Amino acid sequence: MNYDIILEKSIEVAKEAGRTAMKFYGKEQHVKMKAKASPVTDADLASNKIILDGLKEFGFEYLSEEDQKDKKRFGAPYVWVIDPLDGTKDFIQMTGEFTIMFALTKKFKGNVYRPVLGIIYQPQKKNLYYAIKDCGAYVLEKLKKKRKLSVSKRTRPSSLHMLSSRNHGTELEKEVAFVYGVKHKKELGSSLKACLIADKVGDVSFNPSTHTYEWDVCASDLIIHEAGGKFTTTKGELFSYNKKDPRNYDGYLASNGLVHKDFLKVIKKMS
Repeated sequence: MNYDIILEKSIEVAKEAGRTAMKFYGKEQHVKMKAKASPVTDADLASNKIILDGLKEFGFEYLSEEDQKDKKRFGAPYVWVIDPLDGTKDFIQMTGEFTIMFALTKKFKGNVYRPVLGIIYQPQKKNLYYAIKDCGAYVLEKLKKKRKLSVSKRTRPSSLHMLSSRNHGTELEKEVAFVYGVKHKKELGSSLKACLIADKVGDVSFNPSTHTYEWDVCASDLIIHEAGGKFTTTKGELFSYNKKDPRNYDGYLASNGLVHKDFLKVIKKMS
């Protein structure tokens, strides 16, 4: 499989989806509420169409937040996992902290699906993060300057930067940060938390919620691992994708890798 060709097309698709989403940005639009008070906008649906249409030439099955009807994905060798507009609340609130995010997963031994290509694009700032398995993670700053990503080396609790969700933060996150001794905390939206950890701006982020899904984490998973970090459930297990139930029941923990085991211990103790 030539992932370079798929990556080239994926980047173009992400850019087009971003341009489409930005046409709705800051404008009055129709908002529907899904389960758990999760909003979906016209921009979500328009971006989803652009992505599905743009990637269909490869013939892979898919799982999308806005379209889960493709049952042929079960057992398929490759499956796209798509979040056409990650951070919809941030999009509505006009924080700029929303992304276009999708990843290609491959079926490995034991019917385990893992990401082999991932894209996270922030249209408002035109920064595009991507990774191919075993080839590293990169960012295209302003869609022009290519730079390799690598996680931080920070381990001292008081020097760590913990990133949490602006709209979905939990008391457990605050308690774990306090017990661990984290002094620097920042709230922001969407998968940008993973991007900033991959780019050594942040060091750790976790969400203990049972209300995230495969499309919320798949691209982040690969990008952080390829930047040298770790991305697991809060039980320390690697994610497997393309499941019949796409919900993540054990949250996630993303880190620079060096502090991962210690954070897992604190999370287990506090949970």
